[in-house]
Amino acid sequence: MVAFIGVVLFLSASWDGYGQTGIRIGITGGVNAGQLKNSINLTDRLWKYNAGLAFAKPLSGDFSLTSELVYSKQGGSIDGSQSNKLLTHFDYIALPVLVRFRPGGKNIFLQAGGKFGYLLKGERLNTNNSSPNDIPHLRQWDAGALAGLGYRLGNHIVVDVRYYHGLAPLIKDHWILDGDLNPIFYGADRLVHRVWSMNLTYYL
Repeated sequence: MVAFIGVVLFLSASWDGYGQTGIRIGITGGVNAGQLKNSINLTDRLWKYNAGLAFAKPLSGDFSLTSELVYSKQGGSIDGSQSNKLLTHFDYIALPVLVRFRPGGKNIFLQAGGKFGYLLKGERLNTNNSSPNDIPHLRQWDAGALAGLGYRLGNHIVVDVRYYHGLAPLIKDHWILDGDLNPIFYGADRLVHRVWSMNLTYYL
């Protein structure tokens, strides 16, 4: 949590460094189509959402800097037997930071950057059982790369599509006990996020 607060304070200081003029604040929200990827398989999509605050600052030429502070729900889905599904849910406070490029100052733009997330909750749910179970040994933070494109509708509305490629493994390596209660080091499989999102932002 301390690391996450530090990132937020650093971002705030960056905005202050640009000066107050030109910084726009807005509200943003969208749909997440999340999947989980391990060393072998990619889960089915799990449809969730994100919502929060957006900030934008023009840079030189056709470039601008945008950031958000959002609550983001994502995860993955695995089909089981007899119409049963295993759903994996993750809730984050996320901080995307993107550089946007508008070729020739046109309304369409390309964007690329990264996202840092602080984990609030991670759990699995079997659709035949209404009680979710917490996932043990989860990493408290997530980080990865973002890229996408979007379109400006007038002075206030922005629509964009993004792909998030998680780089930080979600489950930490840890110790487990064997049948004789002897500790064994367990190297967790590399499980990471893959998320497509479509977002709508309204700037004041």
